[in-house]
Order: sequence, then structure tokens, then C-alpha cells
Amino acid sequence: MKVRSMFSNIFGTKQPKYKIINNFKLLNNSDSTFYQWNGKIYDNNTVRTAIGTNGMNAGKLNPKHIRKYEKEIIVSPNKNLERILKNPNKYMTIFDFIQKMMIQRDINNNAFAYIDRDPNVQGMDGILGIYPLEASAVELLEDEKSNLYIKFRFRNGENKIASYTDVIHIRKHFSENDFWGESNIKALTPQLEVTNMTLQGIPNAIKNTAFIRGILEFAQVLNPDDRDKQVKDFSERYLDINNNDKGIAYTDPRYKFHETKSEPYVPNKAQMDYTKQEIYDYFNTNEKIVRGNFTDDEWIAYFETTIEPFAIQMSQEFTTKLFTRTEKYYGNEVVFEANRLANASNSTKVTICKELKHLFSINEQREMWNRAPVPGGDKLLQSLNDVNSDIADEYQLGKNNKGGNNNE
Repeated sequence: MKVRSMFSNIFGTKQPKYKIINNFKLLNNSDSTFYQWNGKIYDNNTVRTAIGTNGMNAGKLNPKHIRKYEKEIIVSPNKNLERILKNPNKYMTIFDFIQKMMIQRDINNNAFAYIDRDPNVQGMDGILGIYPLEASAVELLEDEKSNLYIKFRFRNGENKIASYTDVIHIRKHFSENDFWGESNIKALTPQLEVTNMTLQGIPNAIKNTAFIRGILEFAQVLNPDDRDKQVKDFSERYLDINNNDKGIAYTDPRYKFHETKSEPYVPNKAQMDYTKQEIYDYFNTNEKIVRGNFTDDEWIAYFETTIEPFAIQMSQEFTTKLFTRTEKYYGNEVVFEANRLANASNSTKVTICKELKHLFSINEQREMWNRAPVPGGDKLLQSLNDVNSDIADEYQLGKNNKGGNNNE
């Protein structure tokens, strides 16, 4: 029985078409390899909360295949791509896919997804699946025809070389490096050290302040064994609540007990809040977004600074990598949409549906309220008090020609 793995299920036996000859040389960077930072930032509770919130909100994006050619706009013209944009691969839904891409982009400032194609079928019809990839290192290569490749090195020791045209690549903090998004090492290490030290120190500090509750002063010098025995005996008799349920003790001339007052340890809240906010700011989120108690304006600000740029990146990269030149010429593209009004307050939704209902179809209004579409709900609502401007001109000219309402 042949054992199949995720690696073979995704990549199969596909090999580069031409011979790989050397590493791809960058302009300003001597090393064309990007290494995943092993700082385990996702293990930090504050970082995971920030990144996880971004991933969850990005997962609400709705990818659509549209074709804009001349004056016509068609939504989901290709059934195969429509299927892919709902279930990108055999292991995950589109929500899981987008969420993972966003989280990987925030962690590594580089997110990758491999496009599995049928080599015998051109264009969007040949796409079999799209798989997000998390590799310990990625390296740029080129073949004898100057085609660009990425070599993925996975933590299990497997390697895969894929054409860059078959890789969705989303970057963040794309600045000094010619090809890769910058690592978070320099920018985030100080904040992580502070939060980790604080979190590790709290249990020890609490344990220490609760551990020593008094000092025994012996009337004479004892050898270590006798001293330890006396301390143990005293602790078991009077400091262990399970052994002293009467609440009464007696004096002993051999020693005196001096009680010590230990104030409970309280971590520096201001410092902890400041460090947490620094991490939230770094990942373009905040306490209100994390807790879900934001206002309409606060959500829009968060969306425009965090989710929308990612949506634009995904739209452009999907369009570039999924379609042939001819398909793009005929207006094929993928857009990642978000109904920002779905997160508005109920009062705002009511106002919009009442005052601006002519701008939205029935199904678009239902989407604001998280309701499923209904048959025939894609029509725009039109008030009888409104009229098309062309019709209005014809109506006005018609009346003037008849002389019924001419001011001359």
C-alpha cells in the first residue's frame, strides 16, 4: 500500500521545466534566502491575540471572480474558479485560507500560497487548488531561461522548487530588502522580551511573597539537622491550615516567632499596558477591536489601515498569478470584497437601508444583516419619486415642445 502525504498530495511529482543553474542575485542583498524568524512570536499571548484578531477579520473577506469587458461586468463567469474561491483546496475553506495568509503575513511579513495546476490545461480552467505554505526558509533560484523559482524548505526536511508564477506572494514591511518583506526581529524583540519577562516573573513573585510568613529566632545555637527539624515541625503545626483547624498556638521558650508582613505582588499595570499597546500598534489593531466593542468610526479606521491593504494585495496578486495574459486582457480579475457595513451598529444599518436603499440591492441589504440572499434579490430598489435623468430631459423637452410649460 502506497503511503500518501500532504507533501505529495499538494506537489505530486512536478519538476521545473528547465534546468536550475544558480541562485537569483539581488541588487542590494547578498543573500537571496529568507529565513523564518524562530522567535516563536505566536507563542506570546499578546501577539497571538493581535495577529489572531487580524486573521479572523481578514477571513471575512469575500473573493469574487469578475470579468469587466467594455461596458459589461460579469460575476463568477468561470465555474472552476468559482469553486476554487469557495474551497481553495481539499484541506480548508476560503475563510481558513485567508485567515492563514493574513496570520503568516503578520508573523513573517511574507505569506506564500502554491497554485496547483494541470499542466495540460491553460489558464483558470487548469487550476486544481491553492495551498498556503509555511516554510522554515525560502530561496530564490533561476533557470537557464532566466525564469524565477522559489525553493521552499520545510521543517520536516522536505524541499520543493516551484515557479514564481505559481506562487501567491504577499509582503509586508517591504522596504530594505529587494524581494522579501523585512523580518520582525529588530522591531519586535524588545517588546517581546519585556512581556515575556513580566509574565515569567509574576508567578515567581507571587510565590515568593506568599512563601515566607515569619522568622523563628532560636534561644540557642542548633546544629543544622535540629534547626531544620524544628522549623518543619513549627510550619506543620501552625502554618498549615489543614493541620491547625483550632486557630490556637502555644509558646515555647526554645524559640520566638516573628511574623513578617508580605504585601501581595501587583505587577506594574502601566508598564504592562504600555507594552501591550505597543504590540497592538505594531500589528495595526487595538484593545477595542480585540474586545469587539468598537464604534462604527473605529471599525472603519481599523478596516482601512489593516484589512483593506491586505485585501488589495490579495486581489492584485491573485489576478496576476491566476490568469493568462489573454484572460487579463479580457478583463478577468479577482477582487476580495468586504461588506464593511456588516460591522456597523444596528441604528446605522437601519438609517442606510432607509435613506440609501436605492444604492443597494435587496440581497446587499440582507448581507448587512447577515442574512442569506433570496431569489430575485439582486435588483436595485427604485423610488417612484426618482427618475432617470435622461427620461427627465425627454419629459421636460416634450412638455416644452407642446408649449405646456415653456417660460419663453
